[in-house]
Amino acid sequence: MFANIPNTNVALELEINQEYLGQQDHLVYLPPLWQTVLDFDLRVDNQSSLVRNIITGQRFNNTLGGSAGVVNVGQNATWLGSHLAMSNLYGYGRLAWDWSSDPESILQDWIRLTFGFDASVIDTITQMSMDSWPAYENYSGNLGIQTLTDILYTHFGPNPQSQDGNGWGQWTRADSTMIGMDRTLWNGTGNGTGFSAQYPPEVFAMYEDIATTPDNLLLWFHHVNYTTLLKSGISVVQHFYDAHYAGAETAQGFVTMWESLKGKIDTQRFNEQLYRQVFQAGHSIVWRDAIVNFYHNLSGIADTAGRVGNHPYRIEAESMELDGYILYSVSPFETASNSTAIVTSTNSSTGTATAQLNYPAGTYSLAIAYYDLYGGASQFEVYLNNATVGNWTSDLRPWIPSMGAGPVLGNSPSIYLDGHSATRITFPNVTIAKGDTLKIVGTADGVEPAPLDYVAVLPAGVVD
Repeated sequence: MFANIPNTNVALELEINQEYLGQQDHLVYLPPLWQTVLDFDLRVDNQSSLVRNIITGQRFNNTLGGSAGVVNVGQNATWLGSHLAMSNLYGYGRLAWDWSSDPESILQDWIRLTFGFDASVIDTITQMSMDSWPAYENYSGNLGIQTLTDILYTHFGPNPQSQDGNGWGQWTRADSTMIGMDRTLWNGTGNGTGFSAQYPPEVFAMYEDIATTPDNLLLWFHHVNYTTLLKSGISVVQHFYDAHYAGAETAQGFVTMWESLKGKIDTQRFNEQLYRQVFQAGHSIVWRDAIVNFYHNLSGIADTAGRVGNHPYRIEAESMELDGYILYSVSPFETASNSTAIVTSTNSSTGTATAQLNYPAGTYSLAIAYYDLYGGASQFEVYLNNATVGNWTSDLRPWIPSMGAGPVLGNSPSIYLDGHSATRITFPNVTIAKGDTLKIVGTADGVEPAPLDYVAVLPAGVVD
């Protein structure tokens, strides 16, 4: 559009809130993403035509230009619901003064203004933030297929099948053999939308030809087989598998990095952000598993690394000895490990899930996957040989002014067992001997029947 209306004053709208990018519960620093748009060369009349020079009026000698930002400033004390999300609002303001500014330099100025001058604080938050958008894209959607969030419900968790067959359009056109949207020029012989032809000739030629389309936009412009090889030599579906595992692993690292700042950031902000990083680490695995399981099921193509569907450290809740719990088929199926969870037999009862642990003696982390539904606050207790390991309340509801400041996370809530409500809690440094008995007691509350998905018994360094 910017290339085709040279006599019109134009402005760029950017989404500063993270509506489709983790809703501030996932760290995603956005200026590097915006930079890919601002520095894009549209090559109007075969001349340099950077988007940032068009929106200032410079390229076409227009008198006006500008930008608009969609912001979710609210009544939360952090403005945007997360201490680190404010870097996006600050970044937008800085870019609006100078669109050629470097996102990393902007970020570091913000860190100094917000957290002080400690070099380790600056370096750590810089690395976390600069890695955050690539990580989120890796564990949500790749190769131009866009984020595969649920566009029909809360826009927070995974639901790839919601992208097609709805009243808002078609995005993935995925079936058992092919994936991607053909946006090439309609020529009477194909089914392209012709979107690529709206670009000036040089850019059009690049995107029209699958050989010159960058891999990171392949599925935005072309409908291809899952087995199509990327320029890296890896197939489309294998890239999906690899990227999702890599992205989730990066998100685990954010927890350790943030923990290294203990004592260098005030206790309140340290704890509040640590809570979000722990949540992101768990939810990134929800995302990872949902997407790889969905496309593995759809394509029937195995992961060459043998990871998809293979979880040697997990105990599925439905395989445990159950008392007061019943099996529940989760929808979408890919948002539960093995597509099945357990719920209490009524919404006012208690259930017990018990399993014998057949792992070598050692120290492990216990990661328990469960669902946190809006409208209830189930209670959970975890025991090892009848000794308490820990307990928690399933109550991650968003902050609502009329309810006060109690709830801690800010994503749109869900009343279903799905990719929005799925989450994990981890108890580190649990000493286990082979043959020990693990017991989880869940007490339902409100509409929430103490839902459980699985337990992962994780050795040091293992992500699952």
